[in-house]
Amino acid sequence: MKYFIIINLHAGGDNAKKVWPAIQRQLAASHADYQTLYTAYPNHAIELSEQILDELDTTSPADAVLIAAGGDGTLHETLLGCQRYYQAHPHDHQVPTAFLPVGSGNDFARGLKIPLKWENALADILSGATSKIINVGHYVDLDHHLEGFFTNNLGIGFDATVVHLANKSSLKTHQFFGKFSYMAAILNVIIHFQGFHAEIQPANVPEVTFDNVFLLTTTDIPYFGGGINIVPTASVFDDHLDLVVVEKPSLWQLILFISMIFLKRHLRLKFIHHYHEKELFIKTNGNRLGQIDGEELGARSYNLKLNTIKYPFWVR
Repeated sequence: MKYFIIINLHAGGDNAKKVWPAIQRQLAASHADYQTLYTAYPNHAIELSEQILDELDTTSPADAVLIAAGGDGTLHETLLGCQRYYQAHPHDHQVPTAFLPVGSGNDFARGLKIPLKWENALADILSGATSKIINVGHYVDLDHHLEGFFTNNLGIGFDATVVHLANKSSLKTHQFFGKFSYMAAILNVIIHFQGFHAEIQPANVPEVTFDNVFLLTTTDIPYFGGGINIVPTASVFDDHLDLVVVEKPSLWQLILFISMIFLKRHLRLKFIHHYHEKELFIKTNGNRLGQIDGEELGARSYNLKLNTIKYPFWVR
């Protein structure tokens, strides 16, 4: 087996750089045949994964696995590059992707029960014998005729605003204090966030309108925000997406929401709406911040069609 490792050494507040020598030692001890490519700037993993697949198409090795080593953002870019390549080469054999979690959030790893300790995750990758088909989130921007993919979730509103404020914080890249940037951002958003208008249409179901949305998240896994179990039943092995709409809560409702999350019963609350669909349409008005797998989409209105596509993943 030949492993192609795309690593973001700055993931997890430079945690990936810290553990990389130990990863190399474990690879050597396992006599792994591998090649390493290092990301140097945002979206570089997209280019690197396309480059790898293009070279593989030329050399045609019998077995190959592409490993995204970093956080959820690194995995997102790697899979995006793979999807773009296979859209242009629809008849090529799809090379499976694996995830080595050395970032900070690692929600995808939690969702697939990939060990959060990189030593165990790497051992599972190296001992794997075959890939499994997972469902990757897919969206089409109906206004601009663009499309994209997500492994974790696509959010508009609260979570995206938290991501935006946290990314602006000077604490964001600190290995030990990085998590506090999110805590500070969450408090800021809770105090100042203004609800927004959204129209939701599950496939073959009448449109539903919400006038005071606080959080709107479409997810393919149970977790978001670094381990918050937003949809306990979500699974990448299911070809459905889960959409959670939270109408702006009062203070006591917010406290109830947080409390019920720990009990995994928050989806029963009246101001929270949950949809489990193969296809969804979402439309918002006004400039609202969005995020996809923890990466900012900017402030704009959204008119999206969402579904899933299948992709081979190297998971034990």
